[in-house]
Amino acid sequence: MGCSAACGLPIGVAGALGYLWAGRHLSLAPGTVGNLYLPALAAISAASVLTAPWGARAAHRLPTQVLKCLFAALLLGLSSHMLWRAAAG
Repeated sequence: MGCSAACGLPIGVAGALGYLWAGRHLSLAPGTVGNLYLPALAAISAASVLTAPWGARAAHRLPTQVLKCLFAALLLGLSSHMLWRAAAG
């Protein structure tokens, strides 16, 4: 779990740099740099920093089977939502 968390930072930085590079010549909405919308970046970063300790505590306290079921439910819900939006529009 620690290795996975440690790999998340360079992956996130590489992704952000890729979006910056890909959209460097675009003129998008105010608050954007490249393809990054800075208010959303700030909100997601702040929420992640604030809620990470709760997630770590829950991961250590809950049984593995419960965590697997919760993760499966999350993936099912997200995929259903994406499928619904794709079909609707």
